[in-house]
Amino acid sequence: MDMPPSPTKPAVKKAAPKKKGNPHKEGVFSPIVVAAGAVLGKDSLIKIRAKVIGLHSDLIKSFVATSDTTFGEAVLKQLFNFVDTDNSGYLDKAEVAVA
Repeated sequence: MDMPPSPTKPAVKKAAPKKKGNPHKEGVFSPIVVAAGAVLGKDSLIKIRAKVIGLHSDLIKSFVATSDTTFGEAVLKQLFNFVDTDNSGYLDKAEVAVA
């Protein structure tokens, strides 16, 4: 009599570890942020940064919402043409990395 194969446990995928902290310790705006923190204080700076990040997110959402309009399609086409440096009609890894 043949025995059915024993059930195997499904492979458990480990979640990628979450990155902790800010990976960008120094950036273009670092001198401005440091100066603003010295003038305004840490609490005020945190509130202002949160507001700026929120405004930036709203701006991105507004831009994405225009992608189906004539204007949005024209902008996306121009952005694509700008990034497609070899004019192949396709974006290769190097072009995407620069973008």
